[in-house]
Amino acid sequence: MAEVYPSDSDLLDLLSEAETGVEYIPTGTAPYYLHFRKLLYRLLLATRRANDLRLYDEGGLTFGVKPGKFWAGKTLVEYDGSSGNVFADDKSNIFVYIDNAGVLQFTDYTMFPDQFSPHVRLAEITTADGDITSFVDCRDQHSLAMPTVTTRVVEAHTENDQLSHSESGSVHTNLGASGAVTIFMPSFVAPGTEYTISVQAAQQLNIDPVAGAIIDDSGVTASKYKYCSTVGAFMSVVSDGNGDWIVTGKSGTWVEEA
Repeated sequence: MAEVYPSDSDLLDLLSEAETGVEYIPTGTAPYYLHFRKLLYRLLLATRRANDLRLYDEGGLTFGVKPGKFWAGKTLVEYDGSSGNVFADDKSNIFVYIDNAGVLQFTDYTMFPDQFSPHVRLAEITTADGDITSFVDCRDQHSLAMPTVTTRVVEAHTENDQLSHSESGSVHTNLGASGAVTIFMPSFVAPGTEYTISVQAAQQLNIDPVAGAIIDDSGVTASKYKYCSTVGAFMSVVSDGNGDWIVTGKSGTWVEEA
């Protein structure tokens, strides 16, 4: 069923909308065009923020984005707006977003970045035959969120594994391993990304920083892993945002690769 309006008499008695301050035009008001402009002026003021970071079609495959601003952690990022951007043609899904550095991204054709990668979603686009054929405004996807109970994921590894950015905050062990296991850290992750690695089987457990370094008292050499085989030992590491890992806690004796 369609949504109903208030009764005619109730509508005619309305003078203004309290939350936005938009005033209704009283019956018989003259000159009507002036009061209509006043109504439009207040309405546009009330909806102005809805224009922030709005993607708009400029014809063909060309589009623009209105200016706006957003918080990325403690940093206020201001996007000045842009025009003359061009989509690739014949793409079933183009995911348009602004990253945490304020750079417009529109060459992702699989999905938006995950929730652990800071970004502002703008739109999902489809192109065909030199034109934008479908447009979904995705800015509202940041407006509502379901409260969740935060728990730490614990994963046991019996073979080598590469961690991802989205696994930040998780705990990784070698429970059940019958030989050495290497945990590879992800590259180019945001500062504050963290993992805890714990030895639960009496086998060598390696923490490999790939191109970076794990900074602790056993050494700070880039591309060298740390290892330990003592059950109960652990190491917690946090990304410094520059490719290296800061050790925020550990137990047992961890040795740097020779």
